[in-house]
Amino acid sequence: RQVRCRGGPGRWRSSSNLRVVASWAGLIAPLAWLPCVLAQNRIMASDLLPYLSDSPPTVQVATGLCNVFRVVEKPYYILFGSCWICAVMQQIIDATRNYEERLEELGLFQKVYVGIQLFTLVLETLILFTKVNWLSGASVWMMYNLYVYVFVHSSIFVRSIMMSMIIWDWLLAKLLKRPVFGTEYDGKGWSDWERALLLILILQFGSSAFFMAVIMVTHVMPALVLYYPVFLGAAAFVVKVRQWLKFLGVDPDGRVGRGLVMASNSFVVVAAFQTLITSIIRVYAGALSKRNYFTPIMDDISSRRIQTWYECHLSQGLGAFKDQDFLNLFVR
Repeated sequence: RQVRCRGGPGRWRSSSNLRVVASWAGLIAPLAWLPCVLAQNRIMASDLLPYLSDSPPTVQVATGLCNVFRVVEKPYYILFGSCWICAVMQQIIDATRNYEERLEELGLFQKVYVGIQLFTLVLETLILFTKVNWLSGASVWMMYNLYVYVFVHSSIFVRSIMMSMIIWDWLLAKLLKRPVFGTEYDGKGWSDWERALLLILILQFGSSAFFMAVIMVTHVMPALVLYYPVFLGAAAFVVKVRQWLKFLGVDPDGRVGRGLVMASNSFVVVAAFQTLITSIIRVYAGALSKRNYFTPIMDDISSRRIQTWYECHLSQGLGAFKDQDFLNLFVR
């Protein structure tokens, strides 16, 4: 059987060809919908907002944090290991001053290393900021809370706290008696405490592109009032740790003692600030009105699952060395 095409007189095609075309059309038509389906299934930052009020935190949404930001909550022993590695690296770098014959001031290698760290952290802070779909239609305040939550659990925040502990170590080791940036900038008239404060301003706040300065006002200060026992516990540890080392027969000003002080203080301060900030975020999300005073703290503790962290950062084997959050914790 033959049918006549409308394209013009005298042109004939078999019905079998039409069936082939119809079959291909049936196969191709669903593909046209595929981009729409993928767009609908793609997880956006705004989709994770309910996670801030989850109690206890759900694993599924934590996995969503990894998919969007490549950041999840870190178990305490992961933080502890990262702080120890950083402390060891800093003591190795500090030893290079002996080869540079700069026994009473910072060495060139120390300054270069910290400068590279600062540049890297600023860049990654801005990248993290761009991953938040601020104009999604959700409340800007809640999106800001989500960004703060992710930022505080990122290695950017962990590293910035470690930088402050490094400066504290330099101050106690009397390495800030001489200018850091040059005599024309912090030379005559500058004390070692003033140089330390300047470095903290640059490394602690500058490393986060000064987002941390805003977070201090919106989250840290309210958290210090509401959850002051967390801060007092951390502060007591930082003040007493040197005395405890002396009691154990370890010189806190020696190479080993300095490493112990830096590692332990970094861990305690990071864990305390993460607990304070994430707890106040959950309070903003309604945790106190729906539950009790201790729920935000307990939720922060229960959110730190090693399985989730492993799946996010180590499940791809050597691919972890392309993971910026992992590299900041254990390599850089």
